[in-house]
Amino acid sequence: MTNPNVFQAPHFTFWTTAYTAIGAAVFWGRTGRSKLKVYYLSYLFDMLEFRDGIARQIIEFAIFIAFGCLIGIGIANPMTVAQALTAGFAWTGFLAKRV
Repeated sequence: MTNPNVFQAPHFTFWTTAYTAIGAAVFWGRTGRSKLKVYYLSYLFDMLEFRDGIARQIIEFAIFIAFGCLIGIGIANPMTVAQALTAGFAWTGFLAKRV
């Protein structure tokens, strides 16, 4: 018997994570790094004096995808491919800022 006072943890399977990552990556690819930022991530890199180059772009993309998977799966808990892709798209529209 499960305790109704404890929230249900999301299920991070390989496939839900992969499809959610694809959804976030498609959104990133569609809007691009110059038009889409994760809140305060660019500011943090600037504070750490991390030069703008290919390494920074790859790290920003990887963090963006990781956030997409954690937040998208955590909030939506997708059970189908369509739900996982939508979770990847949705978190981006909700939490990323357009510049």
